[in-house]
Amino acid sequence: MEENILKEILQYIEKIPEESCGFLLGKNSNRAKRVIKILPVKNDSKENRKKKYSINPKDFIEAEKIAIENEWSLLGVYHSHLNWPASPSETDRIMAFPNLSYIIISLQEQVFSEIRSWKLTQAKTFKEEKLVITKS
Repeated sequence: MEENILKEILQYIEKIPEESCGFLLGKNSNRAKRVIKILPVKNDSKENRKKKYSINPKDFIEAEKIAIENEWSLLGVYHSHLNWPASPSETDRIMAFPNLSYIIISLQEQVFSEIRSWKLTQAKTFKEEKLVITKS
């Protein structure tokens, strides 16, 4: 992921006092995923949005449509954790789909603290992925 993509995500999530979320679109090769575009979406959770997020299925369909139109792939989902580490929760695990990357960004007092990427395994557990932030 390029540094400017991370900055774009932070511009959205640091302003919102609840878990924020969106899609990661780009190119997927055998060796690595490269995020080209983000697609922020509304946290659709009906529960405590400071601790949970949910993405409307219609937003998934729209993200897939945009990816196909641009010859990209839907690489994954990003979301923030407020005053909590960038590690997946049990709720994150239950909601996750295989083959997608889940980037979690920890905010401490609404300020970026940590970023990590995770992928759901066949055993339905998360395994951390290497995340490289490159200069724009």
